[in-house]
Amino acid sequence: MSNSNHNAGADILLDIRGLKTYFHLDEGTVRAVDGVDFTVPRGTTIGIVGESGCGKSVTAFSILQLVEKPGRIEEGSIVLNTGGQNRVDIAALDHDSEELRQIRGKDIGMIFQEPMTSLSMMYTVGFQMTEAIRLHMDVEKDEARDRAIEMLQAVGIPRPEQRFDAYPFELSGGMRQRVMIAMALSCDPMLLIADEPTTALDVTTQAQILELMQQLQEEFGMAIMLITHDLGVVAEMCSEVVVMYLGEVVEQADVDTIFHNPQHPYTQALLQSIPRLGHSHEGRLNPIVGSVPDPYHRPSGCPFHPRCTQIITGRCETVHPEISRLDPRHTVRCLLHEDPHG
Repeated sequence: MSNSNHNAGADILLDIRGLKTYFHLDEGTVRAVDGVDFTVPRGTTIGIVGESGCGKSVTAFSILQLVEKPGRIEEGSIVLNTGGQNRVDIAALDHDSEELRQIRGKDIGMIFQEPMTSLSMMYTVGFQMTEAIRLHMDVEKDEARDRAIEMLQAVGIPRPEQRFDAYPFELSGGMRQRVMIAMALSCDPMLLIADEPTTALDVTTQAQILELMQQLQEEFGMAIMLITHDLGVVAEMCSEVVVMYLGEVVEQADVDTIFHNPQHPYTQALLQSIPRLGHSHEGRLNPIVGSVPDPYHRPSGCPFHPRCTQIITGRCETVHPEISRLDPRHTVRCLLHEDPHG
């Protein structure tokens, strides 16, 4: 896996700064993504982790401007570096612009969480794939068909010519997920966003899909943004990790640092709650105390303080921590690491 110098500007494919995506509802405003910063280096796999409700999927949908009303991007930038001096701020593009349509599917592919609902049951697999290919590539029908069959074969679907004419409801969950991956990759994207790509699959199929994504990454040289709450998958697949809690990035570092030297109490708690082989006799798992707060009633100060075992009483309840840089590739948002001299 590519693990080269991530700090060279040219190596940054996607640069997200101060991203805020809010949902304005009658009950109040849900700050689903609340000032997120992170970068995706070219050709690497970056994992976005955290419990359900921490803003992972909304971040992914924001990158492609797919957030449904009443949600909207309030502020921030999502800069895609398509090569050379070509940089485009996706957050600033118009919803219906041709430029945004080209980015979706061509520059950035997405595998959605639920393959059962992401494919239309009314059309054949082949029809849906060739539509996507012809939208983004200047090819005739026959070429699009060849490309679709080639991609179905690349993702390990047996007898791809027959599957091309099948309807999604005739395929198993694992097959549908492979079709989704084939569709997402059919236009050679620079970035593949995979939102919980193996949730609905059994363990064997899950392992096959992850292995497939790694193979295709090596083959096509794309970056992968993997959204998951499965830290085992992160350890296997990722070179960088972004930990989110309640719409904020609380820690970001390379995968070894996150697993061996986590500095945010939330990251530490996530890691302690993983089951480990051969350790069952040592007692029970340590689940994180409490649950993610109701989005309408965000805690003041540090959002994690009501569940934190290392709380600095009198400060964490009132002071919202800034990002502290522990080393060039390790940042954490926690008062325990704040430089007292600013």
